[in-house]
Amino acid sequence: MTTEKKYENMKMFVIALLILNVLLGIYIAFIKHDALRLETLKAGWTANMNMARQLYESPVYIQQQKSTLDQILGSMNQAAQPTTTTTQPTVTAQPDTTTTTPTVAQ
Repeated sequence: MTTEKKYENMKMFVIALLILNVLLGIYIAFIKHDALRLETLKAGWTANMNMARQLYESPVYIQQQKSTLDQILGSMNQAAQPTTTTTQPTVTAQPDTTTTTPTVAQ
């Protein structure tokens, strides 16, 4: 492979990276911006969106969500594990050998 061919390949690679960066910039500028606007509308405009942001960033809320997810994952893991049945030794009832005779008062 000649050095001219290597430079040509490098130039094509750099051009492809530039095009990819431009497309990513357009995606972030327009599509992601609209997604934030849509979430703001769903929350009931800016005031409610700020309150929702405070809720989502609250350590108490994060801990509640974490514990809920841990419980769900724990129950899923228990359901996924095969249950092993252990046989318990059979206990037979022994006859009662102590008998008491009632005393009758005369």
